[in-house]
Amino acid sequence: MSIHATCPLCEIADRFEVVKETIRDDPLNRFKILRCHACGHLFLFPHPTASEDKEFYDADLQARNLMKQFSNNSAEITEAELSYWQKRKSIDTDRRMDWLANLIHVGEQIIDVGCGYGVFVDAATKRGYQAIGIDPSIIRVERAGGSLQGRFIHGDLDEGFVTEGRERFSAVTLFHVLEHIREPVVMLQKCFELVKPGGVLLIEVPNVDDELLEYNHEYRSFHYQRSHYNYFNASGLKLAFDRSGIKQFSVSGVQRYGLRNLIHWLDHRKPMLSTYEFRSNDSLLSRVEQQYCADRENALTCDTLIAHTQK
Repeated sequence: MSIHATCPLCEIADRFEVVKETIRDDPLNRFKILRCHACGHLFLFPHPTASEDKEFYDADLQARNLMKQFSNNSAEITEAELSYWQKRKSIDTDRRMDWLANLIHVGEQIIDVGCGYGVFVDAATKRGYQAIGIDPSIIRVERAGGSLQGRFIHGDLDEGFVTEGRERFSAVTLFHVLEHIREPVVMLQKCFELVKPGGVLLIEVPNVDDELLEYNHEYRSFHYQRSHYNYFNASGLKLAFDRSGIKQFSVSGVQRYGLRNLIHWLDHRKPMLSTYEFRSNDSLLSRVEQQYCADRENALTCDTLIAHTQK
């Protein structure tokens, strides 16, 4: 089959290898995952249309399909569902708040791009930051605005928003957002424009070099999904920064999910949705847990990559 595509990262129309014929949330089997032979980047092909994306995010289908498929839950976005996602993200939220607090003083203005249900914005506001969240999903923004603290905006970083907000924020955060973006280099440029001098841009993305992808077929099937346009490893994330014109940045690894999650995938071959804890709190196992996470982070075969730059 002849594939006519352009890599969204290096923008070269070169030869491409199909690395995944089918993906999650694609009942019609329209989409594949390609690898660019020029830079090695993995990406979704073809892209959904803008109207299809709007329908997908307005209906919150990424979360609802996940809950329906793996937990037999209707996943209506009720107060109970919001509480579920808050608890599920609590460890990540605490880690991200510590990251932010080490770089930016309390009271500064920040914006969380792709804020989802608003959990991070809520936490940052309670900590004393002037926090804004923006997200393309109307249902998530409405739920966040009705229940959580902070200011929430339904929309995208269009040219008007960037012009109005240029150099306004002490911190711009994108936590598991860049992989959802058609043009990741352009998104990085827009976000960096919003950062005021001395401020920071914080990025977090899934890592396609995640070690578990190599060993577990079901995890691979779960990992590749219709909502993710891009699949970054450390070199790909560095290339995105380079092409955006941001020259000073750091990229490192975080292992979000611990041994409990690993064993669950190996034994049950599906994600853990019935518990909020992904790491063991047992004093004996915690030493093994710490070593497991440290090994994967040091080798950059962890499940997550983080990056930051200061303006």
